[in-house]
Amino acid sequence: MRHLRDERGSSPIQAAIIFPAVIIICFLLIQGVLWAYARNIAYTAARAGVMAGRTYDATPADGQTRAQQALDELAGNVLRGTAVSADGSSAETMRVHVRGQALTILPGFHLTVNATVTGPIERFTIQGAP
Repeated sequence: MRHLRDERGSSPIQAAIIFPAVIIICFLLIQGVLWAYARNIAYTAARAGVMAGRTYDATPADGQTRAQQALDELAGNVLRGTAVSADGSSAETMRVHVRGQALTILPGFHLTVNATVTGPIERFTIQGAP
């Protein structure tokens, strides 16, 4: 009987120690999911831009415009401060780069999202020509 009285109150102390750690882990998991979702949105917009810019007779500006339209449709508040660039595109390849800030639930915590997609530009070639 005396042994049970000595351990009285130990359970609330354990909970007080463990509970903050569990809350922090939950917040970090939620933040990780928000970052992954924002990254997915950025890659989806970059892919849409490359698909639009690599079609026959399209320009890098067409791809950049389509990527921005995709961001406007998808990003909402999850991806903020976005910038779309088609720099690095050439006559043979289309490259779209999307950059933004993921939504954060932790104060003072900033996560940058970058997505770059590259694809060959469609063009007609003559058989036997390089």
